[in-house]
Amino acid sequence: MPGLADPYLKTARAKEHLSEIQDRLHAFLDSKPITITHEDDLENQRHLVRLNVKDIPEKIALVVGDFLYCLRSSLDQLLWALAHTTKPYPRNTQFPILEERDDKRINEWTRGVPEAAVAIIKSLQPYTGQDPTAVGSHLLWRLNLMCNIDKHRRVPTDKNVTITQFPDLPRQHLGLIDYDHDAGIISVPIFLKSSMRSAPTASLNVIFGDSHEGIECDIKGLEAIYEFVADAVLPKFLPFFG
Repeated sequence: MPGLADPYLKTARAKEHLSEIQDRLHAFLDSKPITITHEDDLENQRHLVRLNVKDIPEKIALVVGDFLYCLRSSLDQLLWALAHTTKPYPRNTQFPILEERDDKRINEWTRGVPEAAVAIIKSLQPYTGQDPTAVGSHLLWRLNLMCNIDKHRRVPTDKNVTITQFPDLPRQHLGLIDYDHDAGIISVPIFLKSSMRSAPTASLNVIFGDSHEGIECDIKGLEAIYEFVADAVLPKFLPFFG
């Protein structure tokens, strides 16, 4: 498999980065990143439970960027290897990932690539889905956009806290809870203060990407992108290097 050796080396390196991301996330979550404080808002007769969450370690976003780069690079190296089957030294090659059909651009980037391989590349494009609005869920589109974000700035990170249980709060009073998710504040009428002494059950999920750019992705999303490139895309081209 000499033609795919370099692309697979890149995906192997991406896998190492992915494992490091997983380890660092586990360490962060094991560090008890959520602390809870209580205070009374006497003016409004509310009791406030404030969830304070530690900042996500900056190194995690940097490793995410390394992961994305290696995975995207594996596709570009695949394209070069395909063109190398017909050209001694291909130039200006790039694995296309397009939202809209653009045969001219694909032809420019895939010069020297066997026609049958170009057909596979076209079939993998985000625009080929039956539902045009589903482009944003296409795993190659997500990889490409996250890579473009990382080229210009550190991949943004965010965190979602989900409250699943209030141990001492009577069920008939659950409808009296107000949530301010942005501020991380839960409030109840002050007469329920004693029912809020036990810490609520909370879970934390770390999110990568930027909602303004149209993409948010957790660790499972990164895993899905990796598996698609390494286990679904690259193997399609094995016959060209037989």
